[in-house]
Amino acid sequence: MIKSILKSLKQNIGSLTLPYLPWWLCDFGFSRRIIIEPTNACNLRCPICPTPKMKRKKGFLSFENFKKIIDDIPDLKSVSMNFAGEPLLNKDIFKMVKYAEAKNIKILISTNTVFLDRYMDEAFDSGLSNLIVCLDGATKESHERYRVGSSFESVKKNIEEFCREKKRRNLEKPHITLQFLVMRYNEAEIPAIISFAKDLGIDSVDLKTVSLGAHHNMTEKVELAKKFLPSNNFSRYTLKDGKPVLKHRPKLCQWVRRTVILWNGDVTCCYDFEGKLVVGNIFKDGGFKKIWNSSKYKKYRKKILRKEFDLCKNCNLQ
Repeated sequence: MIKSILKSLKQNIGSLTLPYLPWWLCDFGFSRRIIIEPTNACNLRCPICPTPKMKRKKGFLSFENFKKIIDDIPDLKSVSMNFAGEPLLNKDIFKMVKYAEAKNIKILISTNTVFLDRYMDEAFDSGLSNLIVCLDGATKESHERYRVGSSFESVKKNIEEFCREKKRRNLEKPHITLQFLVMRYNEAEIPAIISFAKDLGIDSVDLKTVSLGAHHNMTEKVELAKKFLPSNNFSRYTLKDGKPVLKHRPKLCQWVRRTVILWNGDVTCCYDFEGKLVVGNIFKDGGFKKIWNSSKYKKYRKKILRKEFDLCKNCNLQ
């Protein structure tokens, strides 16, 4: 409770003062936490997700280029290996994890869980720190309504077998989180999901609120809200004149201390799914340190604090 109050005060006070201070007072340095995109391809067609409609070229990060990124950025603490696509579509995903974890870099992977059974041994042998498995319904009808192209039975079985194998091997890692995207039609299934996770010994459950995204216009958002938004307790939005409006908008963006590296090496922010705010390419522009310290990136971070980009005005990440 106290931490939550302090965080709120920091966000509110910071958002009122930092945008107007000289930049040298606002530059808090690199957090040593990044997102690396293994691929922006996906095997599913989730109706709210930006990936199916993405215009950015599809591709895969190679293992050699992943090593270049890891070796180029000293003292990394953690890496999230997901962004716009399904990370397990990259055949080298757990080679990457093993390489980074051997350097004491904690890796997180979030997966739609369709292909988890293919990587059972590799996942455990890699030393993966954190795994998020997605199951968006306690029934076939509710899960497959959003996870278009997925099989409820297969995903459920993959989660069960992975948890049993972790227990059989007597391993502490990875920390397993079951992510449940709360929708209008599945919120009544929350107790069943929590019970399912408890029975399997899953480490935590994330009842995630759904984002309508910045890639949809207001007409589309209104229709999506009617279909998917749950009750007020589990919604990021409130309805005003029939239109979804965010209840809370992030006051201070974490991008001023973090970064995203797309599969092709482009450096950008965590809401830039189309690569519109790329500040450089880690393979072509002299490495990450040079890009991070560039005048262009410093100007971008200042603009982020002031929410001057269109992406900032539409951002609803929480």
